[in-house]
Amino acid sequence: MKGNRCLTAEQIKELKEILEQKRQEVLEDIKRGLEETAQSEREVGDLVDMSTDEILRTFEMRIRDREAKYLKKIEKALKKIEEGTYGICEKCGSCISYERLKLRPVAELCIKCKLEQEKMERKFGEE
Repeated sequence: MKGNRCLTAEQIKELKEILEQKRQEVLEDIKRGLEETAQSEREVGDLVDMSTDEILRTFEMRIRDREAKYLKKIEKALKKIEEGTYGICEKCGSCISYERLKLRPVAELCIKCKLEQEKMERKFGEE
């Protein structure tokens, strides 16, 4: 783990532990979901049962997709810790506050850049 200009060694250690814990939780959720899906594979009765099962499968796939994306963000954050770039805004290069990282350890943008991004998303999303 390289040095970091934005966070102390203690802060990085704490945030790394949080990220590793979250990674473990996501991996356990994914595993549990796969096991539940395998157990629920059964013969479907009528059309209503088929529709309900399809809705549930679609919902589960969306959840797994979100979990996979979150897992990638966690892995990226852990890699940044090793590189010494964790906590540095990807847009402007300023420090992401420790408080923000404690709340959202996968944050890639400082609060100012994140607010600008959301403003642009709202602006273009309304058109």
